Amino acid sequence: MPAAILSPNRGTRLQAERLARPLAALLVFASTATAPLFGQENPQDDMNLKTRTLVGMPLITNNPAMETAFGAVGMFLFKPNAQDSISPPSTLMATGLYSTNDSYVFVAGGKFFLKEDHLRLTGFGGTSRINNDFEYEIESQDVHLVYSEVRSFFGIVADHSIPGISKDLFVGLQYMGFWTSYSFTRGTDEQNQFTEELFSRLGIEDNYLSSIGVPVSFDTRDYPFYPTSGWDVTVRPKFFATWLGGDNNYTDIDYDARYYYSFDPTKVMAFQLAGGSAFGDVPFGGYQMYGARNTLRGYAMGKYRGEHMVAGQAEFRWTFHGRFGAVGFAGLGTVWGGELPEGKEVFEKGLLPSVGAGLRFTLSTEKRINARIDYAVGVNGNDGLYIGIMEAF
Repeated sequence: MPAAILSPNRGTRLQAERLARPLAALLVFASTATAPLFGQENPQDDMNLKTRTLVGMPLITNNPAMETAFGAVGMFLFKPNAQDSISPPSTLMATGLYSTNDSYVFVAGGKFFLKEDHLRLTGFGGTSRINNDFEYEIESQDVHLVYSEVRSFFGIVADHSIPGISKDLFVGLQYMGFWTSYSFTRGTDEQNQFTEELFSRLGIEDNYLSSIGVPVSFDTRDYPFYPTSGWDVTVRPKFFATWLGGDNNYTDIDYDARYYYSFDPTKVMAFQLAGGSAFGDVPFGGYQMYGARNTLRGYAMGKYRGEHMVAGQAEFRWTFHGRFGAVGFAGLGTVWGGELPEGKEVFEKGLLPSVGAGLRFTLSTEKRINARIDYAVGVNGNDGLYIGIMEAF
């Protein structure tokens, strides 16, 4: 497999960018943490969480896929039924990012806790264009795959507790659909031709995937937005089918298990084991993507893919002064498998460790909503900055 032509100064430039990212992000976080984009709370708010809260902040991030991106995130918390003192607050949330390499991400959604937390409704939708420039080492040669991945998606989920069995056990029904297309115009002529020919040889093409699923979850967390104790375990079997309008027939099973333990009100330990497996006529766009859903941080989402993925991580959360906190985390995972012909090893990877740290600032003390910034480092030159609202998991 021939190697793509690389700029002789590219490695030096990327190294300098990686060294500058943590410092630049700390400066951005300091400005946003001390002066959030917006934040309104009722000082009479109590732990019954009956009032409305609006929080938000600007976003600036940098990673190998999107380069430097600018945007904002906003979150509105409210109680659909003021008489319901058991349900956590419902949320509406929107995020938008546009980057210096013309990548973009726009996502909006909401989660509604209803009927004294016996019914949970979730809806989401969005679109993204990620102009990827991924570097792989194949037979001791550095190979660059340069392509744009455009995706639009939407979904809806309804979960209900099991009457007479357990208020913490939920069974649901979900629908999800997404379109994926690829283009090859962002690199040099040689890089574009090389990547397009490789994708053609591997059978990677535009498609639409449509699925129904039956998620099952067990949730004993004390509070969903900043848990300090309890379990949150979810298994999501999804069935992709042509009779639903999609292009492929296959089954995908995702899982996510989390456990939280507090040493005292200011120190919390969080653990996560997550991943998934896909079986059948699985397209490239349906592969498990390492780095998705913050599992694990430190890797560009989409660089490593396969039909199977598993990753575990642990995080220590410490509120050290008033609204300010810090976290440290580490994890390990892998991604493998696929029915692609020769060349599928480009996207597979063995053990992928991650380690990092971050800062927190509480935007809403009553709702316990944090602004966060994390910097994580992986292997093979992978790293990443993550700025947003609420915890990674």
